[in-house]
Amino acid sequence: MILASKSPRRKEILTNFGFNINIITENIDEYSDKKKIVDQVKEISYKKAKIISLKYKNEFILAADTVVIYKKHLLGKPKSDDEAFNVLKKLSGKWHKVITAYTLINESKNIEITNYDLTKVKFNKFSDVDIKWYISTKEHCDKAGSYGIQGKGVFMVQKIKGDFYNVMGFPISKFIRDLSKIGYTVNEISKI
Repeated sequence: MILASKSPRRKEILTNFGFNINIITENIDEYSDKKKIVDQVKEISYKKAKIISLKYKNEFILAADTVVIYKKHLLGKPKSDDEAFNVLKKLSGKWHKVITAYTLINESKNIEITNYDLTKVKFNKFSDVDIKWYISTKEHCDKAGSYGIQGKGVFMVQKIKGDFYNVMGFPISKFIRDLSKIGYTVNEISKI
């Protein structure tokens, strides 16, 4: 399977489950004019997969996109340490949502699946010192919402409602269920 994502977390989740992954990406305009955030994220994941699928028509192409939402505002990857600080300060002690959309395409088999998962995350209340320490680890740099739940950022998380792996960057359980709907069982994963 070709993973159209540079995310080491997505690769880790998929390879740990048994998928054979090759990474091939293209730069796309990660923009959508859809009204609903879920539709925007789904469209971006589709664009990422589609551009690769046109070059590799016989391969399974998987792409994903993750966003963090707080009070209807998208919180993407921080552009600076100051932006990360402000995002984390805003989220301290509060709930937010994490949406990951994914698209699987195989042109030759006429397969196109786009789906998403939503997980709610509540942060502990933490101090400016805590935030500055976390930013000093640089773990926030390539992550939507300025944190990684699977790393040192776990100290900020009080509870989650939904799929942990969705917050990490890929809802593997939902993806496996979607594969079963098109006839691929877990023991056939290496064929994908």
